[in-house]
Amino acid sequence: MSRLEVILVVAVLVLSVQAEFTNIPELKITKHPEGGTVPIGNRFDFTCKASTSTDLSITYSWRRIKELDSLNPVFEQLPTDETGSEGVYVEYDAQESAFYFCTVTSGSFRTTSHGAYLTVAYLNDFAEDGGPSDKIYNEAGLLLIELQCQVPDSFPYPEVQWFKYEKEYPTEEDTTAILKRNTEGQPSNLVIYDLTVGDSGKYHCEVSNPAKEEPISSNVATIEIKPDAETRGVYSPRDVVGNYKVQGNEGTTITLYAGVASKPSADYTWTLNGNVILSDDRVTKEDNGRSLVISQLKKEDEGTYVITYKTNGEVKGSNNVILEVIEAIRAVGDVYDYATVQGEDLELNCGCTGSPPDWVQYDTSTPGTQWFRNGRLLVNSTKTNVYITVNGKNTGDATITSVSDNESGTYSCSCFNQDEFKVLTKNVYVADEQQALTIAAEKEGWGLVGSTISIACTAEGIPRPVIHWYKGGNRVVEGVFPRDAGFKVVYEKSMFQTVGYLVVEGGLHEDSGTFVCQASHVVKGETYIVNTTAELVVAYPTSSRIQCLDSIVQEGGPATIVCGTSGVPMPTVTYTKVNETDNTLIELEDEFGTVTNMSYFVISNVKMSDAGVYRGTASNVAQGGLLQKHDEMKLTVTPISSRMSMNAIIGIAVLVAFLLIGGLILAILFGRWRRETAFKNEMKRLMKERDEEVSELQQRLQLRSMEHRAPTLANPLHQLPETRRQLPSFYAANIAVLAATPSAKFLPPSLADLKKRKLTGSVIHERTTVSPSSVKTVLSDIENPENYADDVELLE
Repeated sequence: MSRLEVILVVAVLVLSVQAEFTNIPELKITKHPEGGTVPIGNRFDFTCKASTSTDLSITYSWRRIKELDSLNPVFEQLPTDETGSEGVYVEYDAQESAFYFCTVTSGSFRTTSHGAYLTVAYLNDFAEDGGPSDKIYNEAGLLLIELQCQVPDSFPYPEVQWFKYEKEYPTEEDTTAILKRNTEGQPSNLVIYDLTVGDSGKYHCEVSNPAKEEPISSNVATIEIKPDAETRGVYSPRDVVGNYKVQGNEGTTITLYAGVASKPSADYTWTLNGNVILSDDRVTKEDNGRSLVISQLKKEDEGTYVITYKTNGEVKGSNNVILEVIEAIRAVGDVYDYATVQGEDLELNCGCTGSPPDWVQYDTSTPGTQWFRNGRLLVNSTKTNVYITVNGKNTGDATITSVSDNESGTYSCSCFNQDEFKVLTKNVYVADEQQALTIAAEKEGWGLVGSTISIACTAEGIPRPVIHWYKGGNRVVEGVFPRDAGFKVVYEKSMFQTVGYLVVEGGLHEDSGTFVCQASHVVKGETYIVNTTAELVVAYPTSSRIQCLDSIVQEGGPATIVCGTSGVPMPTVTYTKVNETDNTLIELEDEFGTVTNMSYFVISNVKMSDAGVYRGTASNVAQGGLLQKHDEMKLTVTPISSRMSMNAIIGIAVLVAFLLIGGLILAILFGRWRRETAFKNEMKRLMKERDEEVSELQQRLQLRSMEHRAPTLANPLHQLPETRRQLPSFYAANIAVLAATPSAKFLPPSLADLKKRKLTGSVIHERTTVSPSSVKTVLSDIENPENYADDVELLE
C-alpha cells in the first residue's frame, strides 16, 4: 500500500470516528423546574426544557415526593394534560408542600430534572385570646412585663412584628424591649424591662407569611404603667432569650438572638470555638450586641455560639445558640458525560457533598443518593453493584462490569436531604473500539508573584482520558507537591475530553519552571500515555517606565502624542494637559482625542489652542506593579499660513524637477539625431569609395583581357610579347567578376540594414551580397593563369 493510500485510509477512519461522535444520542435537561411558594389552594406552574442530539421527539412527564423521609423515596406519578407533554406542569390546587420532578424521554433515553420544592403556605387567624390583654401595672418592685402573641397555626413560620400606637416597636432606640423566642429561635412575646411610665401605650402584634397578602393582626391591648411600678435601683440580669437551636441554609443570611433583662443594660460578647467574634464584611452586631447577623452562611459558621453578658464589667451569665448549617448539595465525583469501550467496567461515582438527611442517624455525613439509568432505578444484579452503607444508604458509587453497547444511555444520580433534591446526569457512550489519545496545552502561564495563574491542558480519546501534571518527574498533588499549599489541578470533563487546569494560587518566583501534562487511559489492561509540556513563569513586578517625545504639527491636521512605556506587568497610560499658569493638570475630554492600543494619544483635528505641554502617566499598580511614573512632552502647532508656504515650496520643487527631466530628454533626443546624421554621411562616403573601387577593377580586367586578342589597329596592345598574350582571356576574368557582382552599379543599403551589421562585414544588398573576400578571390584568379586554362581553349 502506498503512502498516499495509507493517508487516505487514516483520513477516512478519522472522519468516520468524528461522524460517529456527532451521532451519539445525547439527552440533557436545559431548564430545570424551579420551586416557589404559593398560598394553599392556588395555582403554580412548573417549566422544564430538554434537548437531544437526535431527531427523535421529546416527551415530558411529572412526578413528586410528598414525604421525603426515606433512603429510597417513592415517586408519585402525576397526571398531565396536553400542556404537561410540552414541559409545563400546572398544579391548579396546591394543598401540600412537595418536591416536583420533570422526567424527559427521547427514544430509549430518559432522564430526570432536579427536584423543585413547592412550599404551600397557609396562615390562620388569631385566636380570640391570642393577643395581649389590657392591664394596669402599679405594684412596686416590678422588674419586667411580658405581652403575649400566640402565633396562629401557619406554614412557614410567620414573621412577628409588634406595634406601639400603630408604629413598629421596638426600634433601635428602644433598648429595654426584647422579643422572646422559643427553642427554635422563633419570635413571639414581647418583654419590656426597666419599666417607666413612658412604657404605657396601646400594643398589638402582627404576623405575616406568603399565604396572605396582608398581615394578620391581633387585638389591641392597653398597657398602663403607674409610677409605683417603675423600676428603681439595679437588678441582676434575667434571661429573656434562652438557649435554642436553629438551622440555616448555606449561602443565606441568618440572625442569632440573645438577651437578658437587667439594670443597667448588659454588655454582650459572642464567641465561637473559644474565639471572640468581631464585626467584618459578613458578620455584624445589632441591637446593642444582642443580635448577631451572619450573611453568606458557610459550613465553618456552624457550631455553638456562647453569649456572655456583663453588667458593670462583671460577668453575670451566658446563653448558648446552636447553629446548624445545611450545606448545599454539590457533585465532586465523576458526573460528567463519559465514553468507554465495550468490555470495560463502568465506574459510577456520584460523589455528592452536603448535609445528610436529618432522618438518618449515625451514618456518613453525605446526602442520600440513588442511581438511575434512563430514568429507572439502578439495582443490584449479576452485572451491577450498587454500594450501600451499613445503614442501607447508597454511598453514591456503583459499578457495571464489562459494559456492552446496549448499556449506553443517560445515568442519573439523585442527591437529597430535607431541603434539596438534586439530580446529576451523565450521558454514557459505549464505543466499539478505542480512539487514540490527543493532547494539547497552553505553552506558557504567566503572572506576578502573589497572583493566581492557570495553565490549561486538553486531552481527547475513548475511553475519556485522565490528566495529571508533573514537575521534575513528580506528580502535582494539592497540599503535597510542589509545595504544601498553592498548587492544585481543576478539571472540566465532557464525553470524550478532559481539561486539566494547573492552578497556582499565591505564586512564588521559585514556582517557575517546566511542567509536563500527561494524559492516559486504560484499554484491555494496557495503559496508553501521551505528554506535552508548558512553562510556568512567575515574575517579580516592576515600576512603570515612560518616555514621551516632543512633536510639531500643522493646525487642522492630526497629532499623535507618542509615549513609550514598559514595566511588569505592562502599564496603562493616561494623558492630561499641564496648565501653563499654575502647573495643575487638566483632564482631557473623551471627545478631545483617543488612546490607541499602543498607548499613544491621537488628536484628530488640532487647533492652535491645543499647543502646550502634555503629561503621560503610566501605571501598573492596579495590575500588581510597584509605582507609577510620568513624563511630559511639548506639542507645537504651526499656523495654516506656514502650511501654505510649504505647499508653494513643494510646488516649485516639483516644477524644477519637471523642467530638469524635460531638458534631459531633449538633450538625449538631440544627441541621437546628431549621431544618426553623422552615420548617414559616413555611409554615403563609404558607398562612393566602393563604387570607385569597383569601377577601377572593371577597367583593369578589361585592359588585361585585351592582351589575348589578335593585333589589330583597334587593339593598342598588339605589340606585346606572346607570353603576355597567354594570360586569361577577358571573358574568363569578367565571368568571375559578374558571378560575384551581377550588376555594375550597387544599390545603397537601407539605414536599418546597416545598423544590423559592422561596416567591416558583409553589406545586405537588395539583390545579392558582395564582400571584400569575394573581390580578393577574383583578383587572385586573374593573377594565376592556370586556373583559366580550359576557358582559354574554349574561347580560342
